[in-house]
Amino acid sequence: MEMLIPLLVGATLIWLIGRGVPWNAKLMTLVVTLAVIVLIVMLERGGYWPQDWRRS
Repeated sequence: MEMLIPLLVGATLIWLIGRGVPWNAKLMTLVVTLAVIVLIVMLERGGYWPQDWRRS
């Protein structure tokens, strides 16, 4: 659930902001955004995220 909510919110925001944008541009934006979110979560769980930036 911790990873699902940010992914869902990010996808929804891109969908709402990208109305009228061609499908290929919208799809590419979704893919890049989701990849960044997954990368950040993986770094945080792997212990590579700076300690000062972590949630308590």
